[in-house]
Amino acid sequence: MDVFITGASGYIGSAVARALVARGHRVRGLARSDASEAKVRACGAAPVRGSLYELDVLARAAAAGDGVVHAAATTGEDRAATDAAAVTAMLSAMRGGAFVTTTGAPRARSSRVPVPEDDTASPGGPLEWLAAAESRVLDAAGIRGVVVRPPMVYGDGAGPVATLVKGARAAGVARYIDEGQNRWSTVHVQDLALAYAMLLESEATGVFHAAEASPEPMAALFSAVGDAAGVPVRSWSLAEARSALGLMAEFLAVDAALDATKLRAMGWSPSAGEALGGICGALRNPAQGYTGHRALRA
Repeated sequence: MDVFITGASGYIGSAVARALVARGHRVRGLARSDASEAKVRACGAAPVRGSLYELDVLARAAAAGDGVVHAAATTGEDRAATDAAAVTAMLSAMRGGAFVTTTGAPRARSSRVPVPEDDTASPGGPLEWLAAAESRVLDAAGIRGVVVRPPMVYGDGAGPVATLVKGARAAGVARYIDEGQNRWSTVHVQDLALAYAMLLESEATGVFHAAEASPEPMAALFSAVGDAAGVPVRSWSLAEARSALGLMAEFLAVDAALDATKLRAMGWSPSAGEALGGICGALRNPAQGYTGHRALRA
């Protein structure tokens, strides 16, 4: 296949690019700078110079291949509008093929027991746009639409947990909220990349969760974060967390447990994460790059 990836220089997108190249596909990746171009080439992909704001570039790149993986996002207040315009431009230019987009665990119903893909709830607040983002792809005419909802992604010394380790190291303490019994599903970035590749190569449509079997209690996760940062672990209240972390506190306080039965039925297995003992094993494994005092990649 010839696949165009947005976010190909980022954490998830670059892992997907490497996985696809390793499986014999031709990959083109969006790159907004010289540094991004270098990262895309390092994955074995061909850079396409542009950004999510350059709709003509996106349209041409999407129309030129067999499929698209959308893994890029902006971070400003215009995130929802930018995503809608970018995805619409790509979908409108495509004549068949697959479009795989990325949302996240908050689109599913909050639960400590893993929930399947059809067990959803309105995300509300600043993430309300995720519902429309999924429908935009799934309802596109003439396109095989696929949605991937990653939970907390880890591995290779980067991802959201790298930010947690940095924050704990800077604060001198790792803190979970209240009793820390809320649970999050997790997935190693290499296993997640394999899921994208398998979905592209199949005839699958619809929504898929990519998650390890056992959601992790936050108290256990932050114990591993504390070990990686070399700091003690404490509890704090949700009010204290909100004051210090803002919106991030809301994510760390909810339950986000995902059931990946659909993906497992296709033969997917989170073997990279299982070999490390999951997210807590990865955080404590020096080879994964989270321990020590060298810089971590968020």
